[in-house]
Amino acid sequence: MAYCSFCNNEVLKGTGEIYVLKDGTALNFCSSKCKRNSQKLKREGRLMKWTSKTLVLSSDKKAPEKKESALAKDIEAKLKAQKEAKK
Repeated sequence: MAYCSFCNNEVLKGTGEIYVLKDGTALNFCSSKCKRNSQKLKREGRLMKWTSKTLVLSSDKKAPEKKESALAKDIEAKLKAQKEAKK
């Protein structure tokens, strides 16, 4: 069995489409919806809510990462310092 390169669903024999890149990599797609989202719209399957790749990633139940900039950390440190100075 092949799996869809976009949504990770099974592609049954005789169905779906195969797209071959210039480097020889074969991409299997279960439907035109998956092919269009991947090729034309340049989306990633793991970010789309309707794909099973999203379910696999969300089942790990990891805590969301917070990406804070250096500026945000500096502001937070200054606010802490001001609160301590008031006490």
